[in-house]
Parts: sequence; structure tokens; C-alpha cells
Amino acid sequence: MKKGLILALMAVLTMGAAGIENAAAQKFELGIRGGIAAQSMDTKAIGLINGKSNPGWHAAVATRFRIIGFGGGLLGAGLYVQPEVVYSQSSFKGDPIGGDEAAQTKINLNTVDAPLLLSVKLSLFRIQFGPVFNLMNNFNTTGGELEFQPLRSAMGYALGASIDLGPLVIDGRYHGDFKDMSFKGSVEDIKSRFSSWSVGVGLMF
Repeated sequence: MKKGLILALMAVLTMGAAGIENAAAQKFELGIRGGIAAQSMDTKAIGLINGKSNPGWHAAVATRFRIIGFGGGLLGAGLYVQPEVVYSQSSFKGDPIGGDEAAQTKINLNTVDAPLLLSVKLSLFRIQFGPVFNLMNNFNTTGGELEFQPLRSAMGYALGASIDLGPLVIDGRYHGDFKDMSFKGSVEDIKSRFSSWSVGVGLMF
């Protein structure tokens, strides 16, 4: 009986030591992610009617710093800080307002954002939220010219969730801006708020 208790205690201590070692090894992670993405805004505000958004793609470099937590995999839980740099590309199509409706205009939008998220992990699942800093916006047109140059808000927010399957991560994210976009050279009554969503797959090491 005593021998069995001693063996059981040793097994528990061994598992605990292994969990602590695994936790220490996972304090910092670096990874990549890619997938589909789409941006949304009021296309009338940029001089288009019958406008629609076409899904594009995104690519990201992500890191995780664990603040508190224990274990990994199915038994893991913790709170992480998750800085990222995300490049996204999508497009809009529509007819120019007051122009030749046969000459459809296409707007390609390239953005670079820097999310600084809190990531809450419980078992295989994570919830992520936090501010997003807008680093770059590049609007290029084909088949026409933009009447006004859109200027995004400098900071927004992101909400998302992910599933960790070992190093494989499946991630879904919504990003919104706190303020309406402004338009260089425009009158003040033009309003449009930028938002985007993405679904991707990544690897964390």
C-alpha cells in the first residue's frame, strides 16, 4: 500500500515537473499566418456607385509572450501578450459617380497594421482582443481616379478567436476603427468607417 502511494506521488511529481518545464519552454513563441481577408467601407464616399468589396488575402508575423499560465496542449491555460504585423490586400469595384458607367473603376487597397493583443488561452482555444495601430494604407486605382484620398483612423481594435492544434493555429479575426475615415481634399460631410475581417492558418514555434 505504502509502495503504491509512493509510486503514485512520484508519478504526480514527475508530471508536475514536466508541466513546469513545458510551461517555461512556451513563454515565448514566434510564428507566421496567412489566409483570406476583406476590407469594408462606404464606396460612395470614395466616388463609386454599385460598389462591392472583393475578398483578398493577408500575411502576418506574430509573437506571443506569456504573462501567466501553466502547461500546454489540452491542459494549458494562460494570459499572453501577442504583438503582430499584418499585411492585407483586397479590392473594390464600382462605377464612377457622374462618369461613364461603362468604365468600371477598381480600387486595390494594401494595408499594414500592428495589432497589440491580449490572448487568453484555455485548453486548445484562445480569445484575442486589443488595439490595432494603422501603419500604412495604399489605395491604387485602375480604370479611373479617386476623387478624394481616403485616410484611415490611426488606431482601431481587433476581436478574434483561434484554435491551437500543436504548432498549427486556425485563426478568425474582426478589425474595426474607432473613428470615421477622413478624405484628403474633401468636404467634411463625407463619412465612412473602415473595417475588415480575416480567416487564416498559421504556425507558432
